[in-house]
Amino acid sequence: MPDATTHLLLPYILAAQAQKHVTHNEALRLLDGLVQLSVLDRDLTAPPGSPADGDRYIVASGATGAWTGWDLNVALWTDGTWLRLPPRTGWRAWVEDESLLLVYDGAGWVSTTPAALQNLSLLGLGTTADPANPFSVKLNDALWTARYTSEGGSGDLRYKLNKESSANTLSLLMQSGWSGRAELGLAGDDDFVVKVSPDGAAWKEALRVAKDASAVASKAPTTIQTDDGLALSIDLQEGPGVFQATRYANGPNAPVFFGRKARGTREAPAAVQAGDTLLGFRGYGYTGAKFLSGSAGVAFLLEAAETYVEGTNYGTQIRFLTTAKGSTANLERVRIADSGDLQMGGANTVINASRHPVLRAYTVATLPSATPAGQLVYVSDGASNKRMAVSDGSNWRWPDGAIVS
Repeated sequence: MPDATTHLLLPYILAAQAQKHVTHNEALRLLDGLVQLSVLDRDLTAPPGSPADGDRYIVASGATGAWTGWDLNVALWTDGTWLRLPPRTGWRAWVEDESLLLVYDGAGWVSTTPAALQNLSLLGLGTTADPANPFSVKLNDALWTARYTSEGGSGDLRYKLNKESSANTLSLLMQSGWSGRAELGLAGDDDFVVKVSPDGAAWKEALRVAKDASAVASKAPTTIQTDDGLALSIDLQEGPGVFQATRYANGPNAPVFFGRKARGTREAPAAVQAGDTLLGFRGYGYTGAKFLSGSAGVAFLLEAAETYVEGTNYGTQIRFLTTAKGSTANLERVRIADSGDLQMGGANTVINASRHPVLRAYTVATLPSATPAGQLVYVSDGASNKRMAVSDGSNWRWPDGAIVS
């Protein structure tokens, strides 16, 4: 008969043994140290300075002092001495300073947390998963970060979501109070679609990007709100144009650009004033160092001709501005005034609203150069009722050919 038990090596009380209590107490001491095993630490290679009775440690590799040769064994401080408890395969120990459960596998102490979770049918984090939602998470914040190159990763992070075929749906559904409000993804085809709903039942397609990038479409009026500079900027590398508008309707209406202007703020708009631009088109070139801006370039401006008053005053005008060669600032060249007059160089009418040409007026003394030929002017102080003059390249002449003098 052996002297100790097979697994815990508890000493047996032998037949006719004297002082049986010693053997019995030794067995109890071992049981007290091993049952419900909880150690204080597993990183020490030498005994601590002032252990308390009953303290237990898993001895780290490279043990010294009283623990020499006890690598990976359990050390129990009892009755003023260290007791060695060699582990057996399957022993479990709770490491108090790490809040970690370990198991001895015959070669070392390993974590009971599995290294991999494979083929789980349900997984719930903070909530209970069910067959309809086999992966369910309930939390307030989440973080996903790439594995860095210093950790053996690539530094990138990419989500891969896959559907079986083009006819299936792959989407992200956003809900409020368990009622759908927005959905984006591949819904029934391979175009990227964004849909919205006010109630979770009636859905509208807000944006569609064709799978071949040939078109970006919106089936709803789209408003872009910004409080800082450009609301939309498009850079086109190649191609015949930037904008194309097509309208399908059983009527004469064509695609229309609308420009709206208000003073004040979005929350408290105010009436426009004379000279405010309601809609503008400007063109700027690249100088070799930068793109021009501000008063350079060419402009086509639709403006308010007066301060607006609700119900009575909505006057408008159109102005065209260009920049002369060798200049850096544009000037007004043509204006269609609120009266309907066609004006040039400011408020100088050349054709009035009645479609009559209006000649620029001079006196005989203030006539401009007669070059080039073919200019027509009105001479306000012409003699013998002669008022219109034409330039021949050298002189101004009356309609009868006489030189104006």
